[in-house]
Amino acid sequence: MGVLTPGAKVLVGVTLAGALWIACDAPNLHIFIAGQYIASLDCVTPGEAVDVLDGPATDASCDATCVVPFGADGAVYVTGACPPFPPGDAIGDASALCPKALAAIHRSDLCLDGGPSNPLVDSGVSTVKPDAGAALDAPVKDGGRG
Repeated sequence: MGVLTPGAKVLVGVTLAGALWIACDAPNLHIFIAGQYIASLDCVTPGEAVDVLDGPATDASCDATCVVPFGADGAVYVTGACPPFPPGDAIGDASALCPKALAAIHRSDLCLDGGPSNPLVDSGVSTVKPDAGAALDAPVKDGGRG
């Protein structure tokens, strides 16, 4: 390794001081993290960086919120981060997929390599009776007593 000349030492010192000054003057940034809802699997991916926001990091203990990022071609994300959310993003039930995305996150259904971690299970039992339509057409009797 070579020895620095006095001029090179000054240049290195000035460069380091400049870098420190720029870093101290930079805005406080944080990463907005959310999991993407995958409709074909009915689950949510583990959290990923979705956006970089100005300001200090927010708490991640808020209720699950559906976020549709601006320009994300309809992709739906779920986050537990507290506001503020990325500017321009649609928040709440901005997509027909939001209720399904929130249901998946509430049952802790993460998309893993093998598929959903906690998928909905079809019990095979129908809740609709075969003659339910006929019952809707029947006249209603007083209090059901005949």
